[in-house]
Amino acid sequence: MHRASLPILMTATPAARALLGANLPKVAVLAMQAILRHRRGIEVAHQQVRYGKHHFAFSSRIGRDGDLILDLDVGDPALEKRIVLETELRNAERRTAQREEPRRRW
Repeated sequence: MHRASLPILMTATPAARALLGANLPKVAVLAMQAILRHRRGIEVAHQQVRYGKHHFAFSSRIGRDGDLILDLDVGDPALEKRIVLETELRNAERRTAQREEPRRRW
């Protein structure tokens, strides 16, 4: 079996960087594996992974050039099993906007 390097860009908050140090790429790989394991979509608004004794929250999106971008932060153990996809978030925002639209009168 061959492996390929994929264009995955990572950003991390200072808090996540302080906890992870040189292990930041390992958590990015864990995040990618979690996305693929759930088979629900590649663009994730919120999901978490555990590394060592800490939880790390991440979101993912497709960049302008087709790169996958992972944003990492320190997570909340209470939200460990919660997954929110970008499509779910967009749909919720659209429904909220539709409910508020009739109230606007000129």
